[in-house]
Amino acid sequence: MRPAAETAALFAAIDAHDDTVEGFAIHPPTGRRKQATVEVTLFRHWENKRRVIRFSNCANIAVAMDADVLANNWPINTHSLAATADLAEITALMRRQKRVWHVRYDKSIDPLPAKLITAKQYVLFRVRLFGGLLEILARSFSVKRTRQ
Repeated sequence: MRPAAETAALFAAIDAHDDTVEGFAIHPPTGRRKQATVEVTLFRHWENKRRVIRFSNCANIAVAMDADVLANNWPINTHSLAATADLAEITALMRRQKRVWHVRYDKSIDPLPAKLITAKQYVLFRVRLFGGLLEILARSFSVKRTRQ
C-alpha cells in the first residue's frame, strides 16, 4: 500500500471541478473485522464520461449537504477533490465523531484510543460540492471510468 501522503497527493490531483455528482453510496461494515466502503459517482457531461471513486477501508465518514443549494448548482455541482495525511486533521475528525456514536463505553474499553493509534494509516479525503462536503477517512481509493 502507498504511503498516506502519496495517496493524498494522487487524489488531490484529480480534476472534478464542475462535474455532476450523481450519487454516493455508503456500504457499512458487514462484520467486526470488515471495514466500510464509500462510492461517489461523478459525471463529466462535456466529455460524456462517468467516474466512480471507491474509498476502501473506511474508518470515518461525515456528510454535510444542503440539497437546495446542490440543486441550484446542477448540473455543475462539484467544486473539488482534496485530501490530506495531516495527523492533526485526521485525529480531530476521529475525536469529533465520537459525539455521534450514541454509545457510551467504560474508559477501559473505549475504542477511541485504539483508533487514534491507527490514524497515521489513513487519508482524509474530501469531496467538496457546491452545496456540501463529504469527508471520508479511508486507507485507499480507486477510480473506475465508464462512458455514458
